[in-house]
Amino acid sequence: MRVAIDKKAIKKIKDFTEFEYIYVFEDEPLEELLKLNMHCIHKDALIGIEVNLTDYNIPCLVKSNVKSNDWKKPIERKDYTFAIIVPNCNNDHGEYNGKTYLRNCIDSIINQTYKNFELIIVDDMSTDASIKTIKSYKDKRIHLIENKRKRYNGGSRNVGIDYALDNLEFDYFCFLDSDDWWKNEQVLETINQELYNHELMLIGLECINNNGVFLTKLHQYDNYKDFFLSDNKVWCTAWARVIRKDKIVYFCEDTLMEDRVWSYRQADNVDFDKVKNLKKVLYVWNRTNTNNSVSLVRNGIWNASAWCHIGHQLQLIENLKHKEMIPILNERIKRCIQKVSAGTYQQY
Repeated sequence: MRVAIDKKAIKKIKDFTEFEYIYVFEDEPLEELLKLNMHCIHKDALIGIEVNLTDYNIPCLVKSNVKSNDWKKPIERKDYTFAIIVPNCNNDHGEYNGKTYLRNCIDSIINQTYKNFELIIVDDMSTDASIKTIKSYKDKRIHLIENKRKRYNGGSRNVGIDYALDNLEFDYFCFLDSDDWWKNEQVLETINQELYNHELMLIGLECINNNGVFLTKLHQYDNYKDFFLSDNKVWCTAWARVIRKDKIVYFCEDTLMEDRVWSYRQADNVDFDKVKNLKKVLYVWNRTNTNNSVSLVRNGIWNASAWCHIGHQLQLIENLKHKEMIPILNERIKRCIQKVSAGTYQQY
């Protein structure tokens, strides 16, 4: 077990043979570090450890202090069960590796080596062969829900959330879009091994177009502001998160920009110290789908959604638990209004 310590912690630990201790430094001179005769690393270079006994914000499984005995107890893994929600509308088209986008998505899930999951596909009134394709899978873990009215991605995910909470036994939510897919067959296995009952996990992604991979994104954040605002350092999308079911929040509906304000609400509903940033590429964001992606196809509904997005931010301010974010979010709203008015607002 890797344990991070600093100046304060090292004075209180007597036995340095029980665990793998890593000394985290900030401004100590080299001669002092050499005297320690142990593994030393700068606080900005340490990616992750099991136990964090320092004052630094380092991705970890447990953040504690030396006085507590809890950090010395072995951390137990558990085989969690996942409810995987996929909203779909007319994505049984295109081709990647000889399959339609929808089939690539479904196959990447049902072929996982880790089998403890239920797949909920919420079809948002497709007019193509999507329903026929979904029903062709004879897998009891697949639950198909057909919307009776248009719900868009946010509303369709909410339908899936309600279905899972009312009908399934599970521990965590996962999300995919029906024109995307998981990177390989070990994604759920990897996620399960690293969860340790965290309230939220962030996963890495890669974007592809017809020329191949053009962007790899791993989440980077230094403080709660970075994490909360989901701009450049944390991707705002639902499929970049694994969420413990008791911490889930619902999506904005009647808008094409459902992810960003949802990510703010989701961040506001979890303990920052119980977030796991899994810096591994597990998700493939498909940018070859140029005729059915709302973030690529701009129209009047997109413009209306932009103004709706501003309204959702204003509503969020009234209910924030982290009141320190109010002036920051107010400033962002002003920028959004300026960009939407000029017709230059982009969600990502």
